[in-house]
Amino acid sequence: MKMPMTLRPREHRLAFVATVIIATWGAVSWGVQPLWDKTRELKDHLETQTGRLNAVGDLLEHAAAIDEEHQQIAPYLSQEDEEGSAFLHALEAISRRASVQLNLKPHPVKREERLSRFEVELDVEGAQDRLLVFLDELLRMPTLLTIERLRISSVSGKERSLRANLVVQKLTLIR
Repeated sequence: MKMPMTLRPREHRLAFVATVIIATWGAVSWGVQPLWDKTRELKDHLETQTGRLNAVGDLLEHAAAIDEEHQQIAPYLSQEDEEGSAFLHALEAISRRASVQLNLKPHPVKREERLSRFEVELDVEGAQDRLLVFLDELLRMPTLLTIERLRISSVSGKERSLRANLVVQKLTLIR
């Protein structure tokens, strides 16, 4: 029969130290480290939510100013009919007020991701001062516009009369 193995005091201490080290490693790996990670994750989540809450609070403090700014740009965000007939009517009204002759050549609407472009080629003819009034009113319209091309030339045979050829794109932001 085999006798149970007995450990000398030094071996006994080494075994105890090894057991303590292994137990400590296990406690840290399976207990403390997951708790530490969870604590860090909750702290980050809390900071994010606090930042969001502060941002909402700032928005609420400035709600009146934000609403006023929105009212100022609201005409630029308006939806319009597919053919852009309201824009064409507005151009015709401007030409009547400016007393110039206007020819319109609308092009199909081009759609992009968040933007719609309605392009119109304009031929405008009239006295120099009246043509400038038309262009000024065109640029003051409460609409997002780009002028792709603008050519101004004199009309042969008519003194102080000009002809302008321009391509205007009306931009509509899609909500």
